[in-house]
Amino acid sequence: MRITGKPFTVAGAALACGLVLGLTSGTAFAQDAAAASLPNAFDNSPRAAAPAPVQAAPTDEAPDVARGRETLMAVIEDAQDGALDFTAFSEDVAGRLRPVEADLTGAIQSFGDLEDITYVGRQNGADMFEVRFSELVTQWVIGFDADDHIAVLLFREAPAEAAAEAAPTAN
Repeated sequence: MRITGKPFTVAGAALACGLVLGLTSGTAFAQDAAAASLPNAFDNSPRAAAPAPVQAAPTDEAPDVARGRETLMAVIEDAQDGALDFTAFSEDVAGRLRPVEADLTGAIQSFGDLEDITYVGRQNGADMFEVRFSELVTQWVIGFDADDHIAVLLFREAPAEAAAEAAPTAN
């Protein structure tokens, strides 16, 4: 796919997002884990049994999971609308995102409509979610600093086996 005249792929978007946000040094998660402690945040994580529909106010989740889900939904919706709300991010992360905002929002827009967000688990103070769009299944990690700002936001295309598990089956 091409975005703003430059080649840009989902893997490139994930790498850019990971590099931009993963380099956040000195910012602690709510549970005192540094962003650098998530080198394999997507590997060996527990999987939810089945995708749950996107919910505005989940009633069966822990408050921190609901906060992560709601914030992630808001970030994705902002990106699909073409502009991120930088007040939701820590100053450092917002500063790193501003230069790549157009590429990042363009990539997220290319994923299609948001369909499902499924909580996968928690690792080093960050919540992990599987996010299904109409065109792509992705995996996201979101973590907050002590001021409740987004200190880590990583995403990537779901591996083929995870995407196949998440695909609806025809009866």
